[in-house]
Amino acid sequence: VGVDGRCAAAIGLGDPIRDDVPTALKQLSMLGWQPHILSGDHAAVVRAVGRQLGVPDERTAGGVAPEEKVAAIEALAAGGRTVMVGDGVNDAAALSAATVGIAVHGGAEASLAAADVYLSRAGLTPIVDLVRAARNTVRTIHRSLIASLCYNAIAATLAILGLIGPLTAAILMPISSFTVL
Repeated sequence: VGVDGRCAAAIGLGDPIRDDVPTALKQLSMLGWQPHILSGDHAAVVRAVGRQLGVPDERTAGGVAPEEKVAAIEALAAGGRTVMVGDGVNDAAALSAATVGIAVHGGAEASLAAADVYLSRAGLTPIVDLVRAARNTVRTIHRSLIASLCYNAIAATLAILGLIGPLTAAILMPISSFTVL
């Protein structure tokens, strides 16, 4: 507010960083992720937030239009899998372009429609939980496949050698499927 050509009052607006974000980003980094920040906000603000969170300047970008977010995600995808986390209409195309798009709690309907995953809890901690659950699931699948292959190799070898008959083999086969399940 100006009075007689002088600044009499000023208002600053901003969003605070959620309490769980620094911890979640550290945990994701420990899990091998390289977090980037792509935002439509002013570049200086995005850099400052990145520094607060320990994200290097070269992995922060401000003033990014939706089309530029898609281009950035596609460029990152050339080096491997990408995960995009977003909540706005301006994130929808980038969420769709990523290997996995994650819409966060309270997101715009367009981002929810474009994302592969929707987090019903607020913050970034649910992403850490999601990654850990996904890794545990893949580990369980690998263990089950190995157990099944070993079980079937042993059973097939015993059947070929004539050490078990067809009836025993027929009984053992569903047991193999049951152990995988």
